[in-house]
Amino acid sequence: MAYDNKGAGDSRGNRPNNNRGGNGHGNGGYHGKGGDSRGRGNGDKGGFRGSKGQGGYKKRDGERKFDRDDNRGGYKGGKPQGGYKGRGDRDDRGEGRKFDRDNRGPKRDFKRDDNRGGYKKRDGERKFDRDGGRGGRDFDRKPRGDRRDGDHDFKKGGYKKDFSRDERKFDRDNRGPKRERSFDGDRRDDRRFDKRDGGKLEGRGDRRFDDRPKKRFDDDKRGFKPRRDDDRLDAQVDDDTPRSEYREHRRKGEGYRGTGGGYRKPKGQVHVTPARQAACAIGRVVRERNAYVAEVTPAVLAKFQGISPEDAAFATKIARGVTATVGTLDEFINRNMKTPNDIDEVVRDAMRVSAYELLFLDKPAYVVVDQGVELVCSVAPKAGGLANAVLRRMSESAKTFPFGNPNLSLQVLARSQAFPMWLAKRLMNEMTLPKATAFMHACNTDAPVFIAVNSVKGDFEQIEEAFDQAGSLLEPSEDVQGCYRVKEARSLRSADVRALFEAGELLVSDEGAQTVAQLAMPAEEPASFLEIGSGRGTKTILLQSAAHRAFGHCVPMTSVDDHEFKGKILGERCAAYGIDTVEPLTADARTLSQKLPEASFDAVLLDAPCSGVGTLRRHPEIRWRLKPEDITSMASINLDLLIEATKMVKPGGVITYATCTVFPEENEQVVERFLKTKFGEQFEIEEQVQTTLTTNGPDAHYAARLRRRA
Repeated sequence: MAYDNKGAGDSRGNRPNNNRGGNGHGNGGYHGKGGDSRGRGNGDKGGFRGSKGQGGYKKRDGERKFDRDDNRGGYKGGKPQGGYKGRGDRDDRGEGRKFDRDNRGPKRDFKRDDNRGGYKKRDGERKFDRDGGRGGRDFDRKPRGDRRDGDHDFKKGGYKKDFSRDERKFDRDNRGPKRERSFDGDRRDDRRFDKRDGGKLEGRGDRRFDDRPKKRFDDDKRGFKPRRDDDRLDAQVDDDTPRSEYREHRRKGEGYRGTGGGYRKPKGQVHVTPARQAACAIGRVVRERNAYVAEVTPAVLAKFQGISPEDAAFATKIARGVTATVGTLDEFINRNMKTPNDIDEVVRDAMRVSAYELLFLDKPAYVVVDQGVELVCSVAPKAGGLANAVLRRMSESAKTFPFGNPNLSLQVLARSQAFPMWLAKRLMNEMTLPKATAFMHACNTDAPVFIAVNSVKGDFEQIEEAFDQAGSLLEPSEDVQGCYRVKEARSLRSADVRALFEAGELLVSDEGAQTVAQLAMPAEEPASFLEIGSGRGTKTILLQSAAHRAFGHCVPMTSVDDHEFKGKILGERCAAYGIDTVEPLTADARTLSQKLPEASFDAVLLDAPCSGVGTLRRHPEIRWRLKPEDITSMASINLDLLIEATKMVKPGGVITYATCTVFPEENEQVVERFLKTKFGEQFEIEEQVQTTLTTNGPDAHYAARLRRRA
């Protein structure tokens, strides 16, 4: 190397293209403080009085010279990271101490051409011997773990002793055997130990450097955030398992393997519970087909072979709950996403399951987050990072749900009960606030189980004994014969109880529906009975059972529905329950007089299509599919149906108008409007019943029996 003292005084001349050791932009070398020159070179990485010098030879007085071809330090560079620092009085930049190459001792072997760091000494002789070094640190010396305690620190700049400046010496002979070291890339300060040599750090325990635990981070657009150990859980463990067991599973290598950028799911591993998978699958079918939960649940559960009864029950509970609260769940999910419209529908299906557990099942947040990420990965593996970030925000946001005081805001009340705002407002206006609140709360509870004894085949003593053996008492209804509430729903899974259902002795039916059937069967035996809106035949069986109790046998009946397949189901069910007096008929009830002769039936039951608000806990799809205008539309249709149905009633006969809603517009007001018509003047109200939806009581039904004047 040749000495090249670049520029002093005020010159601003250019520097040679390859001069890396000229002035202050270098990272090591000659580091002076004086001078006003700001020389620049085309390829210069240094410069006289540069701004980013990172080490070098500093002296305030005396002569300074450089002797190397590729120095990256400079005269008066900023941010020194190593090198020789002198403390003389500054006088002239070109005069004073010289850099003596001959006394620098044996040349050291550097394994890279651009070391950054060096030996700092404030007084005494300093020697360099390297090509392109940025300080004086020797990377081939013994690992720090083998030095004496107190002989070093870990700041940038190299080896630094703690005692006085005058006594410090860099003892090369005591540094231990030389070690080969390879470097990858141009790093400013590479201090890693060689893992192959098992270097140890005194003062930090006996832990090997490569045994240091790796941090996991969440890939969040707002920044990297460390993941808590509490959230790295094994989803195969039951929900009630303590957190310590979840952590143990993670320590064993099961579950997530997050590394510095977010979530990474091991290939081929799915730890989500079958219940949550089944619930997500049910929700997807309901969404795609606009179907009803009760109809699709058995078929979906059948695809999960080997699913336990407990998991099947939990899946059904979640699926029904998600469907009933879907609007509130979507609002909650959207609150925790920056671009909610970008999420795929299948991912949203999975996240709804987790949101429902957080808001309405009070499941532990760490379980919900873990299972939610697994569930999303089971349907969309690439969305694991998104799910991880969003579910963590949701778990925190759920703590403040419903985001206000329900007693002060109707909107907050509606959100807390998972009701559309318009529906909650209408209920409040028609019921008063306390009754509306109780109604909405009851709609979110599990519906009680009521059974009806089929008097055609059933033996009550045998039925009561079967339930006793199953561990459940039967509570008889005070108003309806043959109606009982089952206190323990799990008794329905008993083999003896299932045998009763298969034999046609029992059927599940709400007490409100049984009340309507009992009202519709007149006290005098009808020679002919017309049922409009028979559906799958539940009320048909209830009517015939009531007739058998009252008259000792079934009555002739024509059951009308506008779907042919329902007529086939009706015929099969009647045969199973021992009823052979029912004739299914497919027809439009609004033009019934074109199919049947007028005034030909002693009794008629019009089970009118309605909004179904009285059965929300049994039909969870209704509340978010229903629109305000649907209620007025249904009321208008029901008036037309009632006018057409009354044409079928003989003089002196009866007709029962029934709904399963709570709104007067669909109930009493339809009857009142009918009675004001010219044809309605022939009828008068004989009896009305209306059941109230309560937590342990029946659904909300309405029925009015009208008699035609003879």
